[in-house]
Amino acid sequence: MASPAGATHFKILAGGAEVDFEAETFVNGVATSEEIPIDGSATQELHLLTNVTANSTKPLFLALGIAFYQQVNGVFYKLKNGINNALSLVEVSGMPVATPAP
Repeated sequence: MASPAGATHFKILAGGAEVDFEAETFVNGVATSEEIPIDGSATQELHLLTNVTANSTKPLFLALGIAFYQQVNGVFYKLKNGINNALSLVEVSGMPVATPAP
């Protein structure tokens, strides 16, 4: 992983959402790892859980991201330059498949 200049740590973030488009409601959850040092050592396996309704038939969205931090005198400061922190949808399930017009 390439990290930005000045970063000493990073966090992995996960967000899940169950969306009911008809009722215009949603259930969401967010989970983050602890600050993980950028020191070249292997990172342990992470388990990030985001709670949505069990056995839902509604569309589910999963986002995964990374945020970089700099530790100064024991305090973590998030790098906020907007270039290096990333978040992306990595999974969408339960969405109806559009069929092409004849």
